[in-house]
Amino acid sequence: MRSTPSIYREQIAGGHKTGHLHHEEHGPHVVPPLVLLTVFAVLMLLTILTVAVTQIDFGYQANLIVALAIAVVKAFLVIAYFMHLRYDSIFYTAIVGICIVFIGVFIITTCLDSGTYAPLLQKTPVTPAS
Repeated sequence: MRSTPSIYREQIAGGHKTGHLHHEEHGPHVVPPLVLLTVFAVLMLLTILTVAVTQIDFGYQANLIVALAIAVVKAFLVIAYFMHLRYDSIFYTAIVGICIVFIGVFIITTCLDSGTYAPLLQKTPVTPAS
């Protein structure tokens, strides 16, 4: 008896072959609970580290870079393990990698831009409204 996904794919294809070069079914990626709990613990430690780092003044841009670096590591862990990218095709890994590179470019340009006007905002005196 054919499985429901096979019947569904055949209905979508109009009863024709779907054109796959391989015939094996893709099963779910079962990740051991210990791996998931370890990744969760690392994510919690990185969250605590993020909060702890905000208490240290490295300077405006350095604090921003450190916070974003920790966020990138956390995002990588979530994508790799909880979204199962680690166990998927290299094609999807490349697509996500390209997206991360573009996001990095946007973040770098934002840091450069915020670094140019941040000193002006910090030196502007605040006068109370009367």
